Amino acid sequence: MGKRTMIGSVVAAALAATMISAAPASAADATLNVVHGIPGVDVDVCVNGAEAISDFNPGEVVTGVALPAGAYDVKIVGTADECEDAAILEVSDIELASGKDFTAVAYLTEDGTPTLGLFTNKVRALSPKTARLQVRHTAEAGGVNVWANGAHLVNGLENGDTATARVPKGIYAAWASLPGDFQPVIGPAVLKLRAGHAYQVYAWGSPTAGFAFAVVDIDVGIR
Repeated sequence: MGKRTMIGSVVAAALAATMISAAPASAADATLNVVHGIPGVDVDVCVNGAEAISDFNPGEVVTGVALPAGAYDVKIVGTADECEDAAILEVSDIELASGKDFTAVAYLTEDGTPTLGLFTNKVRALSPKTARLQVRHTAEAGGVNVWANGAHLVNGLENGDTATARVPKGIYAAWASLPGDFQPVIGPAVLKLRAGHAYQVYAWGSPTAGFAFAVVDIDVGIR
């Protein structure tokens, strides 16, 4: 957790500078978070042909990068490679809309194919004593059920899908199980959910490398 926090506060500044310098001059009016959810490989992330994140390890996150709205090209390469070298994953024309909050996630599909997903996050202010929980299935696995403190939160969440719930603030034990089962196959993870915050919980990993959760925490305020 400490290393992820360091990346969020230190590398995010470099990511923003790289992307803004490559984009048309305009107000920084979109927000981007980044999650590395491909197990077993440390990577560098290149944006618009320039290195934006170096030595990005599985399970790490970058949060809260302000960017001009527009289209971006993203290329993921091994840490020993340059942005011009062969890509592990490459996606062109990722569109970031003005005023929106996004998370880009490098992850494995159900059959183990690397992919890059761009998710739009709900950041509307919350009622008092309430948190927002968005659970996203980005692990190399079929559909799963999601549990929180022993109660069903989501049934049959498929790879690449999102489930959203408003929950009371507090401490939750969260895990994913196979459909029809209660035993965790991903997790459990202990989550402290604060009022006025929106949490994205990403299930990532593979059967061979193991599974884990990565969490993005966004302060959205109280209405």
